[in-house]
Amino acid sequence: MTAGAGRGVRSVASRKASAVDLVLHEIRRSILSGELPPGRPFTVPALTEQLGVSHVPVREALRQLEAQGLIVLSPSRSALVTPLDPDDLRAIYRLRITVEPELAALSAPDRSDAEIADLDDMVRATFDHVLGEAFWQPHRDFHAALIEPAASLWDRRMLAPLWDASERYTRLVFDPVDAPESFARRRAHAHDELVDAARSRDPERVRAAVREHLEDNLATMLARMDGIEGVTAEHDASA
Repeated sequence: MTAGAGRGVRSVASRKASAVDLVLHEIRRSILSGELPPGRPFTVPALTEQLGVSHVPVREALRQLEAQGLIVLSPSRSALVTPLDPDDLRAIYRLRITVEPELAALSAPDRSDAEIADLDDMVRATFDHVLGEAFWQPHRDFHAALIEPAASLWDRRMLAPLWDASERYTRLVFDPVDAPESFARRRAHAHDELVDAARSRDPERVRAAVREHLEDNLATMLARMDGIEGVTAEHDASA
């Protein structure tokens, strides 16, 4: 690994769980947090040493991360944290925009009062407290709940890697720690609009609200990506 490349990667040798799951979680955490930044190369042997495990779970975890679009593996036992690419982000959101608004619309007519209250509680849990690492899981839970109960097992299996891939961009572009109060206020309002649409139980309104939410996120991220190190330039991406 290059000097300082894995500074944020912590040993998992003493923790209890499947070795592959532990390695996957730790590498993914380091990538998503920016501790392994876009474009950063590393070698499997160096990563194995830092994590304190054998090469077998490391290689399996890296294969899964490659499937999520977070790294690129090479035959030479090295890997690269995938650079940010505007075209890649557009492709991820094109698929999300095709699937999520429709599932949310299908879920709308039969959603109970209790389920709508749960959506509202999720927004409060996500944005009413100090924002940081704890922000991301309830945010993801909210978007998962928005497509229930219409989402099938296959829908969830397909969306999971899309959410993983888009979350990397979201974490690097949106920074709730930098200005937590203004961030929470803006994003809570955006998600309250989704809850209001769900409360209407109108499939067309829900479909439009989810689509607009995803399109706005995409536009905001594309606008902000210019200032992030490791972003592939537009002309390079199309070359």
